[in-house]
Amino acid sequence: MEKREKILTVSLKLFMEKGFNQTSIEEITKLAGISKGSFYTYFKSKEELLESIIESLIENVEKEFFKIVSIRKKNPVDYIENFLKLNLSLSKNFSSSILTIIRDVSFAPTKVREEMREKLRERIDEKLKQFVLLLKDEADETDILFLQGILLSLWIAVIFGNKIPPLKELSKRIWHGLGGEKE
Repeated sequence: MEKREKILTVSLKLFMEKGFNQTSIEEITKLAGISKGSFYTYFKSKEELLESIIESLIENVEKEFFKIVSIRKKNPVDYIENFLKLNLSLSKNFSSSILTIIRDVSFAPTKVREEMREKLRERIDEKLKQFVLLLKDEADETDILFLQGILLSLWIAVIFGNKIPPLKELSKRIWHGLGGEKE
């Protein structure tokens, strides 16, 4: 594993165990088996490291997203159902990482926190817009907000162990809510 990847992996593990503020660069370098100088070769600060971890998680999510959108479906409800399955899978696999990062970002310095929040919001909005444009000719802020609410509800259901509604029925309702025709 490349040093930079090792630092990212070790840091995420430590941040999840101890939190961002309670993890020192010394702990990261020790667990990664590198010198402090090597750390600073890749990252200027712990905040930049956190940004890179967030970026890495976003890239992983985007790879999965593009797998879904590359599979052509004639029926928009099927697209939506696959999209929901992807989000459920991501929430099961990444929920602890995401929650840890959200917690840690909230304790980051104000400027860093604002930049990270804005970058994350823009990326999520862009992916949701791309998804809506696969289904219909235009996507507005209401469509994006509508999907955000549904996806957040699904993530909360997974985190708290709530029952997930049948995805086919939910997909039909989402399609209808986006202005699609009832089946």
